[in-house]
Amino acid sequence: MSDPITIEITEVPVVDSLVDSSVVDSSVVDSSVVDSSVVDSSVVDSSVVDSSVVDSSVVDSPVVDSSVVVKIPPITIEIIESPPNPIIELMKQHPKIALLIGLNYVDYPEITLKNRINGINNAKQILKNAYGFTDENILVLIEPSRENVLTMLNTIIGSSNLVSELIIYYSGYGNGIMKTDVGFCAESGVIDNLSKQIMPADFVEIGQDEFTSILNNSCCKTACIMDMCPYANDEMLLKWGADINNHVKVITLCESDSHNTNKNQLIQLMLKELRF
Repeated sequence: MSDPITIEITEVPVVDSLVDSSVVDSSVVDSSVVDSSVVDSSVVDSSVVDSSVVDSSVVDSPVVDSSVVVKIPPITIEIIESPPNPIIELMKQHPKIALLIGLNYVDYPEITLKNRINGINNAKQILKNAYGFTDENILVLIEPSRENVLTMLNTIIGSSNLVSELIIYYSGYGNGIMKTDVGFCAESGVIDNLSKQIMPADFVEIGQDEFTSILNNSCCKTACIMDMCPYANDEMLLKWGADINNHVKVITLCESDSHNTNKNQLIQLMLKELRF
């Protein structure tokens, strides 16, 4: 917060026309200088005006009398600045940032996932051991709401000009996914089912168009790995990839929670494929 600024306005000239007659002591008014020819009779009670004492030669348009001033105490203006965003400050200090989002949906026992939080912890270790990340530049969201996910995404993407590389890893439910590809090891390509709906902990989905429009604003090399469990489809096993633009790449793994793919190896293969 900046220091307060004090502005001193010590004297203000008084304009004759702005003087409230109700506060003027008539005993100090020289009646010899009042000219009745310039007095608006519609606003003056003629019963109290002596026209014989009005001298029109000294009455003119309102002027500023520099000899009459009003004393005003100094005015202090306090400029309030918003506190710095800690995420943005972090991005100023590191050339690359990772965001890991993991959901087991612990508040919904009937659909709780088993290994998504473990997958996030494994991904964190991979980034630290093989890609030069530290605890400081890895951001982790566990069981986030839609608002928390969007706030974090918009913050890091909106400030992506501060870093050279950005990795986003999502592990949780993906709604609306259909098996349109030919298998788990399908060739990367632009297909319709890029990410579909991300399902935060409050189950207020983030749709494909909304998500990809955010990613499209990234200013740095960006890899987005979507480790998604298809909602209400236990047998699906699918992987595909797509380019958002020249420097934003997305790979989506669609795997039901009953499968036990080696995620450590898979994440490294994905990052290698994305040339990280």
